Amino acid sequence: MSTTTLFFVLAASSIITVVVGARNSQTSPFNATLTSTITPLAMSRTPATLTMAQEMSTAVPLPPVCADATSTTTPLGRLRSAMRNTSFTQINAFFDAFLIFYSDEHLSEEPSPEERRLEYISGWDGAGTAAVLADGGAAVWVSAGDLLRARATLSCAWLVLDGDDPSQPTIAEWIAERPIRNGRVGGDARLTSVNEWQALSSNLQREGFQLLHVQTLVDQLWNDELDSARRRPEFSRIVASLHHPQYTGVTWREKVTAVRNELKTIGADAMIVTALDEVAWLLNVRGRDIPYAPLLKAFVLISMREVKVYAPPGKLSMPVREALAVYNCFTTSTNCTRVNDYTTIYSDLRRTTESKVLIPIGGTFQRGASAAIAQSIPQSKRIFQPSPIIYLKAQKNKAEIEGIKKAHLRDAVAMCTVLSYIEGMGKAGLNEISVGVKVDMTRATQAGYVGLAMRTRVSYGPNGAEPEYRATNATNRRIFMNSTIIIQSGGQYDEGTTVVTRTLHYGTPSREERRAFTTVLRSLSALASLQTPAMLPAAHADPVARAPLWAHKQDYTPPTGHGVGAALNRREDPVVIDYRQDTNLHMFKEGYFVTSEPTWSEPGKFGVRLGNILEVISKPNGYLGFREATLIPFEPKLIDRNLLTDYEINWLNAYNERIRKIVGPELNIQGLTDVYYWMMNKTLHIELPPKTLKHTSAAKHHTCELKLLTMAFIGILTYIML
Repeated sequence: MSTTTLFFVLAASSIITVVVGARNSQTSPFNATLTSTITPLAMSRTPATLTMAQEMSTAVPLPPVCADATSTTTPLGRLRSAMRNTSFTQINAFFDAFLIFYSDEHLSEEPSPEERRLEYISGWDGAGTAAVLADGGAAVWVSAGDLLRARATLSCAWLVLDGDDPSQPTIAEWIAERPIRNGRVGGDARLTSVNEWQALSSNLQREGFQLLHVQTLVDQLWNDELDSARRRPEFSRIVASLHHPQYTGVTWREKVTAVRNELKTIGADAMIVTALDEVAWLLNVRGRDIPYAPLLKAFVLISMREVKVYAPPGKLSMPVREALAVYNCFTTSTNCTRVNDYTTIYSDLRRTTESKVLIPIGGTFQRGASAAIAQSIPQSKRIFQPSPIIYLKAQKNKAEIEGIKKAHLRDAVAMCTVLSYIEGMGKAGLNEISVGVKVDMTRATQAGYVGLAMRTRVSYGPNGAEPEYRATNATNRRIFMNSTIIIQSGGQYDEGTTVVTRTLHYGTPSREERRAFTTVLRSLSALASLQTPAMLPAAHADPVARAPLWAHKQDYTPPTGHGVGAALNRREDPVVIDYRQDTNLHMFKEGYFVTSEPTWSEPGKFGVRLGNILEVISKPNGYLGFREATLIPFEPKLIDRNLLTDYEINWLNAYNERIRKIVGPELNIQGLTDVYYWMMNKTLHIELPPKTLKHTSAAKHHTCELKLLTMAFIGILTYIML
């Protein structure tokens, strides 16, 4: 290369370096700050160069500003305006931040559409808590399982944070990082629990802020919404109905007497009932006020003298009022109910004459009374205790047990029908959402069907490995024949509540998929076959179910099981089957119904999940056992019988035989002959393998699991003793 050529190459490279550097300085925040710092010195030395840089800066466009974050017409923008308007704040001051909660006044797990204030303001339809700053900035805290979906759903105006990650800033810390004028934070205390409100208030106080209760601010904005797409849905106008005595077994008066006896033991004169499933159970009524349970939106105040029901106008039909003895309820009578307007509960609590009032606290699934309810009761009269109705409601009587069995029979017919139909149609054009719709439509054809017990979740392939996956238009997968498909669903019937999970495969499963499915099936069998002393806490039975999975270095985050209501909520306290529990150590009791749902996850590949409801039954010598209430076949092509013990094969054969004897006749009665033969093919008897072959192939495998199970129990016992 000549000297002249080399000179031009070096010159050209220098020009490129200068241009690229100039462009980088415009796009990097760090370089922009640095340039602004040295500008005076640079101008005095090289004015020509600076002029060119200034010309380039005007030519390069700035990053776009998030329109949703600055709009004044969106719900978020209108909320910021209301935070500076005293007609909304209800005090002669403004708010620097406002908190938005997910639930309703009863802290329901799934609030009705007209109660979803968080969704109205942010667009997020799941559980969480949001904080909005008046001067800009908005964040929402969700669970780890909802993190990806929330970030894909919410607009650029929202920062999504993991509420389960301790390294992420808390609500108080996040607000404190922003410039605040007067230190006032608003929120609706009706929509969060006592403990949550107190924790938020304490954390904010440490940062120099004051948390104030502001009722209905978001409601005012929502009620005045002009955009038809965002307008607040109408409240349910469906009136409550009586739950038939055939399914309750006990009158409402007997239940009130039992609650009063419990209150005397505690030392309370009255109790406020806020949980909707407790209201429905106590009064023997059912409603249609929330999505996935047949519940009535109402409060009940029980004292030794009277029973007061606080319900929206027109919600209690004449038959319900007659059954509750509302008419001719005189002051001296203790066996009748007085109906009051729903909104007067807070003022009545302030004027209560009882000396001690029990305020329910939260459990594992139930969150107790709201902070606004607790604040309405004079402080000297408050007794914070778990609701005694939790334990009365969990132990089902004979009528409730028979009703639950009938509901599971109806559910088995529906699920066998839809599973056989999907399998027979050749999987043409099926996807996660369409399968979920078919499951819901088929369940609705059964007599006594009331509604869904949960949002039906269908997950195929890699989606099945996500514990909280829910199909959306963006994530909806087409179903093929090369992976597993998980269907989680449940139904509400007049007689009871059902929840079931099954894993299917429409092709030829791989060895890995069969191993995973069989191991999960063994976990299901382990808990269903367990006989336990009556004094063993439910949480300590969890290692029995997880031991087969632990042997393969598998585990799952959710609890293995929980209580199930009788035509009430699909999840109820007091029991939870989770070895990580150190506070909820309630024991099984005869008449409890619990779920069992072990899981195997292969991230990025597939998932396996099976779920049954088990009835707790008595055994000789003070022991308890389990009997499956769910009667729906497992997919036999996914079972590797060589991995099963003789005991597990016998359990599976007995389970299949019960399906044949109980579900088979009902299928024939309903004229579902094709479904009947499908069910019979799925429940064929499994022959025990030769003893020598069985011992050779499985002895080492099961010895390892026995050691692991022993270690698990030793660990639990050591933890208890410590």
